[in-house]
Amino acid sequence: MNEQDKALFEEYFQLEHKVDINVQQGVLLSDCPDEDEFEAMIPVPFKLASEMKGVEQNMLRPLRQLGDVIEPLADYLKAQSRKIDLMMSYILQAQDDSDHKTQTVSYGGGGFVFTSIQQFDLDSVLECKLFFSEEASAIYCLGRIIEVNDVDVEEHESPLYQYAVVFHRIREDDRELVVRASLHQQSKQLLKKTKQRQSENQ
Repeated sequence: MNEQDKALFEEYFQLEHKVDINVQQGVLLSDCPDEDEFEAMIPVPFKLASEMKGVEQNMLRPLRQLGDVIEPLADYLKAQSRKIDLMMSYILQAQDDSDHKTQTVSYGGGGFVFTSIQQFDLDSVLECKLFFSEEASAIYCLGRIIEVNDVDVEEHESPLYQYAVVFHRIREDDRELVVRASLHQQSKQLLKKTKQRQSENQ
């Protein structure tokens, strides 16, 4: 991992948490699409999921400033938002390819780490789908492998590899979604630890 790659990968906090992902070999690094070409590559369901999340954020943000007076309307809109989340989850399930499915070890706004029995070369460009079920959303991006390590797992029959992947082509809205998902999950983990400590001290 060179210094530029490391800085880009570590620019954002990495959260140790498993989310479902699809990864498969993409184009050669020299043939990587530019931003406009990448935008055209993104499957429609991923664009739709991103746009729906943006609408939801913009819709609910002004209502939070109005306090309790507007609470019934806010509750109604949250219920409608939940219905949309359920619909989007169903649509995105169809994009999850079991042949290329694995899970992250960690993820953040700069990229993610995953393990696989499949062997990829350093600097390989991967076609990636990350599914955030708790956020009812998913992203499509191109990642570049910047670090490869062997994983020593005795009970595993096949060799296992751990890869660090930096986001090479990703929409900024999707990067923000990854950051929000990691912060949301981090707050849940911290709350769980707090409750465990309180339970142990009782």
